[in-house]
Amino acid sequence: MRNQAPASAHTVCVVIPMYNGADSIEQTLVSLAKQTRLPDHVIVIDDGSTDDGPQRVRDFAAPFRLTLLQQANEGQASARNHGMRHSQETFVAMLDADDQWRPQKLELQLALYDELTHQGRKVGLIDCYTQVNYSDGRRQLDNLLKHGMHFYDFIRANVLNGVSAALVKRDVIMELGGFDAGLRYCEDRFMWTRIAEHWEIHTVPQVLLERTVNSGNMTANPKKHYQNKIRFIEVYLDRYAARLSKQQQIEFVLANHTDFLNTFSRGGEHVEVIDVYQRMFKHSWQTLFFDHGKPTLRYLYACAKTLRKPTASTTAH
Repeated sequence: MRNQAPASAHTVCVVIPMYNGADSIEQTLVSLAKQTRLPDHVIVIDDGSTDDGPQRVRDFAAPFRLTLLQQANEGQASARNHGMRHSQETFVAMLDADDQWRPQKLELQLALYDELTHQGRKVGLIDCYTQVNYSDGRRQLDNLLKHGMHFYDFIRANVLNGVSAALVKRDVIMELGGFDAGLRYCEDRFMWTRIAEHWEIHTVPQVLLERTVNSGNMTANPKKHYQNKIRFIEVYLDRYAARLSKQQQIEFVLANHTDFLNTFSRGGEHVEVIDVYQRMFKHSWQTLFFDHGKPTLRYLYACAKTLRKPTASTTAH
C-alpha cells in the first residue's frame, strides 16, 4: 500500500536546514509527503530566517511527525547538527529547503541498505543520482556511482551526488561529532570524507533527487566563498596530510583553488584570477601544467586584460 512503511527496524529522520526558504519549503515538504515510504520524523531548522518560511512549516499539514526548530543564523552545518541532536531515528536523511525528492527515494535507499548489510557490508551512507536544475534553464545529471570504500575519491573531489541525496546512519555521523560548524563551505565534503575513512558508500543508480541551483550558489558571491574555501583547504590538510603523498596534497590544493579561478575568470574578475593563480603557484610550480594548463591560460588572459591601457581619444581642433 502506498505511503506505508514496510515492516522494518529502520526509522528515518529528515533534517532540513532553512534560511529564507518561504518560496520553496512547501514544495520540499510535499515531496516528502509523496514518498512511497514516508519518513518517520521531519525536522526543519530555521537558521535565522527573516521571511515567513517558519510559519509555512507550522501551517503544513504533514502525514508525518513534523518539528520546527529555530536558531540564530549560524550556517547549514550548525543547523544540521541542531536537527540531528533532536533526532532518535536509525537514519538521518539530508535535504535542503529548495530541493525535492522523487517518490521512491527512501524506499529504494533503504532496500539497498538492507541488501548490502545482508551481504555483510559495512555501509555508512547511501546516495542516488541527481537531476540538477539551474535557474538559467540548464540541466545537469550527477550520476557518480559509488560501491564500496571511496576515501581517496573524496580527496580528489566531492563525489557525492548532492547533500540532499545522502541517507546516513545516525550513529555513524554522531560518532564523528556531526558536521564541522566552523566551516562555512564544503563542510559536507569534509563529513563525507570522514565517513569514507571507515565505512562504505553506495549509490542507488536512479535519479531520485531534483536539486535546484540558483542565486545562492558559489557564483553569487565568489569572493566571500573563496575565503571560506581557503579555510576548508587548511582544515582538510590539517586532518589528512599525513595520509596523503606529497603529490596528492599538491593536487588537492590546486584542484580546490582552480574551482574558484574558473569562476572568477567566467565572471571577468581578472584581479581575482591573478590572485588565485599566484596562490597556486606559490604552493607548487606544477600549477603551470595543472588541468592541461587551463589555469595558466586563464591567468595570462587576466594579466593581459589588466595591463591593457585604454587608448586615449583625441579630438581635432
